[in-house]
Amino acid sequence: MRTLGTHHSSYEGFLAAATRRHIAVLGLAGAGLLLAGCAAKPVVTTVAVTLTAGADANPDARGRASPLTVRVYALKSPGPFEGADFFSLFEKDQATLGAELVQREEVLLRPGETKKLDFNLPPDAKSMGVMAAYRDLDRARWREVRPVVTGKAQSLDVTFGARTMRVDAR
Repeated sequence: MRTLGTHHSSYEGFLAAATRRHIAVLGLAGAGLLLAGCAAKPVVTTVAVTLTAGADANPDARGRASPLTVRVYALKSPGPFEGADFFSLFEKDQATLGAELVQREEVLLRPGETKKLDFNLPPDAKSMGVMAAYRDLDRARWREVRPVVTGKAQSLDVTFGARTMRVDAR
């Protein structure tokens, strides 16, 4: 009887140890999954951009409103965008902006037209740049930059007039 009891006790001890091992393994696996789940969620910043050309946008030599080419850039930093001349940006923006360029969209706006663009930006995008190819560049305000708050949904309303653009952030 004593042998049976000893055998039974060691069997219970074996089961208890095996159960503890299983619980430990399951606990570690669960913790690993939780950490992997947290790490797998990158911070994405959404920026909704509304572009509106006024009825007087981009007048030609006779004063008639004309279509306007507009580019919207997501940038890591605004420096190269702000420091470049119009033609460097318009003709070779990727070379001019280099590694600071995250994303670029181009649209053609007709007078009175509105278009919407949606950007899903990575965490390293820190600003949005807008440029417009006005006919009268010398007298036009053709470039604007606004900062981006990482992880926060934002909106930019950009309105184009005869030779100006206005950017309102909300």
